[in-house]
Amino acid sequence: MRNLIRVTAASAAVLVSTAALAGCTTSAETVVSGECGVFPYTLSHAFGSSTFEDAPERIAVVTDVDLDIALALGIEPVIYPGYELGAWQEEAFAERDLELDSYDPADGIDFEAIAASKPDAILATSGWSLDEDYAKLSAIAPVIAYTSEDGLDAMSWADRTELAGCALGMSDEATAAIDGVGDAFAAAAAAHPEFAGKSITYAVIHPDQITYSSYVGSDVSFFTDLGFTLPETAAEFTGDNAGLSKENIDKLEADVLVIGYPFGDEGLLTRGELESDPLFQSLDVVRRGAYGVIGDDVASPIAYPSPLGLPWALDGVVPVLAAAAAAK
Repeated sequence: MRNLIRVTAASAAVLVSTAALAGCTTSAETVVSGECGVFPYTLSHAFGSSTFEDAPERIAVVTDVDLDIALALGIEPVIYPGYELGAWQEEAFAERDLELDSYDPADGIDFEAIAASKPDAILATSGWSLDEDYAKLSAIAPVIAYTSEDGLDAMSWADRTELAGCALGMSDEATAAIDGVGDAFAAAAAAHPEFAGKSITYAVIHPDQITYSSYVGSDVSFFTDLGFTLPETAAEFTGDNAGLSKENIDKLEADVLVIGYPFGDEGLLTRGELESDPLFQSLDVVRRGAYGVIGDDVASPIAYPSPLGLPWALDGVVPVLAAAAAAK
C-alpha cells in the first residue's frame, strides 16, 4: 500500500530528524554562482556542485517530495519513482491528463531507467539515500541536491521549492507555489480563530511504538501555521527519543489531541484498543472531546510536506481540528 510505504519512511524520519522538511518559510542558505534562474547557473551543494548551461527541459525526479515540487511548478517529469500515487498526486495527474514514465522503486533508484529517460537535470532535493546515490546520478545529469550537509533535515519544503525554481529557471513559479500554500494556511487560520494559542499534541501509532510526533524541534508547522502552540510536555521528547509507552499515555495531554492510526491492525495499538484504554479515557483532553483522528491519507503529506500535498491535506485535517478545538 502506498500510505504504508510512505508512513514507514515517515516513522524513520520522526526518530532521527529534528526538523525534516519543516516550515512554511525559507531558512536554509542556498549557495549558488550567478543570478537565480540566469544561465549558466552553478549550484553548490552537499556533494559538490552542479552546473546548468541552459534551463533544463527534461527533468527526472527520484523522490515523492520532488515529484510534488515538479508538479507544483508545472513540470512533467520524464521519469519518477513509481510508488502508488497519493490522492493529491492522483488529482494532479487527472487534472493534467498526465501519463508519465516511472520505474519500480522496490530496490531503490533505477539508474538505468533514469539514464534511458535522457534527463537534463535530476531533481533530488529530498533524496534520503543521496549520500550513496549521488555519484551514479551525477554521471547521468546534473543533480539538484540539498545545499549543505545538514540540508536534508534543515531545509524546509519551501527551501526545496525555491531551490528547484532557481536551478530550473522557474523562480516565479516557485514563488507562486510557496505563496499559494502560505495563503491557504493563512485563510484557514483566519477562518478558525479558535485555534490561536491552543496547545496541540500530534501522535502517530506505529507498529513498534506510540510516536510523539510534535516534539520541540520537529516539523509542527502544519499546526503552528494554523495558530496552535505546543504544550510544555513537547520539550520532553526529541528526534532520538520520540517513543511513548502505553504507561505514559498521560504525556499526550494538551488542549487538543490529534492521533493518526496509519498502520491499522499492525500498529502497536489499534484505534479501538487505545480508545478503550482506561488511562487514555482518563485524559482531560479525551474527556472533553478535544480528541480527533486524522485519516490515513493525510499522514504522509503531514510527515513529508510539499507544495502539492500540504493544501490537499489541509482540507481534510482542518475539520478534525475544528471539531476538537470546539470542545469545552
